Amino acid sequence: MYTNLSIWFLVVGVLILASNLIDVPYLISKLFAKSKAKVEIIETVKKEEGFLEIVSLWYQLKSKCDQYDLKVASDKLDEVFPLLNKVIEEDTNAKVS
Repeated sequence: MYTNLSIWFLVVGVLILASNLIDVPYLISKLFAKSKAKVEIIETVKKEEGFLEIVSLWYQLKSKCDQYDLKVASDKLDEVFPLLNKVIEEDTNAKVS
C-alpha cells in the first residue's frame, strides 16, 4: 500500500517540477497559433484562386467578343478592366518581337 502511495507522490512531484520548468501556456499558445496561421493561409489561397478565376473568365469573354467581332463589347471590357488590357498588350508585343 505504501509503495502505491509513494509512486503517486513521486508522479505528482514530477508533474509539479515539470510544470515549473516548462512554460505550458506558451506551448499551448504556439499550438493554437500554428493552426490559426494555417487557416489564414488557406483563406488567402482561396481568395487568390477566386481572383484568378475572374481574370480567366474575363480573358475568355474578351476572346469570344473579339472572335465574333463584337467590337463595342470588347471595348467596354477594356474600359472596365484597363489593367488586364495592359497585360494583353504586353503579351501581344512580346509575341510580335
